[in-house]
Amino acid sequence: MDEMWNLWHGCHKKSEGCQNCYVFRRDAEFEKDSNVVTKTSSFNLPIRRDRSGNWKVPSGTLMWTCFTSDFFIEEADQWREDAWLIIHRRSDLHFFMITKRPERILQCLPEDWGDGYENVTICCTMENQRRVDERLP
Repeated sequence: MDEMWNLWHGCHKKSEGCQNCYVFRRDAEFEKDSNVVTKTSSFNLPIRRDRSGNWKVPSGTLMWTCFTSDFFIEEADQWREDAWLIIHRRSDLHFFMITKRPERILQCLPEDWGDGYENVTICCTMENQRRVDERLP
């Protein structure tokens, strides 16, 4: 099973790979400013329970994480620690995220990163050789 988990919404175009970003295109249809980063109502989705007390997101689910923003965007710094707590708590889920901001990964990882988080995959997109040279030092 797969589930989208967009903790925050909004981004800033970082490079030419963002030129045709679907988030900006979709937000424009609703006259929404994609440059404004906001915490979403689905922030706590992985830890929601149903009336029976069971997780709403079942164990083993692949969580497509932060696909209407960038998990490592600066404006989300105030929410990221809580996001890591949710991710650590739901070690039975797999969280998959893509970033264009690999330079921020180390400073944004939780202090206990080495003590778990095998359930997280972080990918970096690079649209051309110049961006490869920049993002993979």
